[in-house]
Amino acid sequence: MTQSWDLILIILFMASALGLSMLLKLNFRIFQKHLMPTAMVAGFIGLGTLMIGHYLLNIINKDELLKIQITLGDIVYHLMAVGFIALALKDRRSKRNRDIVNTGFFIVNTYMIQGIIGFLISLFLANYIFTSIFPCFGLFLPLGFAQGPGNALSIGQQWERIMQPGTSIQAIPYAGNIGLSVATIGFLWALLGGVPFLNFLVKRKYSNTKIYKISEVKEVEIDKELEHTSTVPKTIHIDNLSIQLLLIGCIYLITYLITKGVGGLLINMGSFGETVANMMWGFHFMLGTVIALVVRKLLDTARDKGIIRINFADNYLLQRISTASFDFMITASISAISFYALREYMIPVLILTTIGGLFTMVYVYFMCNLVYKEDVVEHIIALYGMWTGTITTGIALLKEIDPYSKTDVPEHLVLGSGFAIFIGFPLMVILAIPIEGYKQNKPELYIITLVVLIAFSIAMNVCMYLNRYKKNVS
Repeated sequence: MTQSWDLILIILFMASALGLSMLLKLNFRIFQKHLMPTAMVAGFIGLGTLMIGHYLLNIINKDELLKIQITLGDIVYHLMAVGFIALALKDRRSKRNRDIVNTGFFIVNTYMIQGIIGFLISLFLANYIFTSIFPCFGLFLPLGFAQGPGNALSIGQQWERIMQPGTSIQAIPYAGNIGLSVATIGFLWALLGGVPFLNFLVKRKYSNTKIYKISEVKEVEIDKELEHTSTVPKTIHIDNLSIQLLLIGCIYLITYLITKGVGGLLINMGSFGETVANMMWGFHFMLGTVIALVVRKLLDTARDKGIIRINFADNYLLQRISTASFDFMITASISAISFYALREYMIPVLILTTIGGLFTMVYVYFMCNLVYKEDVVEHIIALYGMWTGTITTGIALLKEIDPYSKTDVPEHLVLGSGFAIFIGFPLMVILAIPIEGYKQNKPELYIITLVVLIAFSIAMNVCMYLNRYKKNVS
């Protein structure tokens, strides 16, 4: 046999884990009573299977396990971009109001605040307790919590290339896997901490809000725009799904070419340019999302002017592609966690994520009361779920009190995230500053990083304050 089955077998492994997870959730009440998504259960099934195969049965040796984990990491990296591009291509109603814009500012501000907290924690640990650890690892807090496993992995993979100053020793071996671990613990904070947090809010602060049991929630469609929108003639003889994959593929190819080209130019601009170039590969999904939004706008303009009469993008299929991508991404991200990677960083990671989880609870509670005038508790719990897990976990928690999607909170999360992509783009350059400080052995750049993060956070808070009193514009 000359064909390689390695990648296909890993995809089939993830599909089997998802299938077993679905069966468990359908047939066992303990799984039905809790909010843990099917993909997350599948991830732990995959992780457990690999660990049993390696540690107990010894049918997977260390090299084979590492190869599988690397492939799973590559799958996470690419599926994240595919999922975001598919979401950005959806045809949405042109809408802009105060809460959507403020949610965008709020999301970026959270990146900055979590970055400040995480960086301060890791600097303290690196200087006074665990002196051998990478002092910038605390920046995994916003990457793993607020941005999810895909970004934590992709940035971590770029950090694996960093060497200790004056040596050829890796600054943070298995950095991508450590990022996945932070993101997975974030999921646990979202789901295991989110439900008690919600119950506390309802009992102590928002007693007029009802919590719905899963059995009370009917099967309703949360996404109000989830319908077929493509108008491609059948005479073209190409399936609508193929067209969606074509659009996503072309945009992803453009993303690769731009990242490759700009990165090549930056590498020739010295050490800092090289650092930013590496960071671009970690933030490739943001560039892909921006390109997809531009393509969506160009297609809409061309249709409005009569240049083209066909709507190629299909909301229903794009949503299905995005959701499937995120399901497999979450499954792969948890399955790829390596216990070898956590040996040195286990205690620092637990310290970072514990402080980060508790802080996020307090932060989201007080800030939502300042930012929003309506549906405050719904915003609190949805944003908490998103900033410790993904938008999926945020919506899952929101269903506990808004099962029929009567509020506009899901729309605020989705459209606000799209707005945040544009104003949060400088984060890529900001994260390059402390890395350059480590490479050049210039700790003063750590202070500059904190100052920039604080300044950006202040700017976001000012924008939220000024926007809060403007009239809604639809």
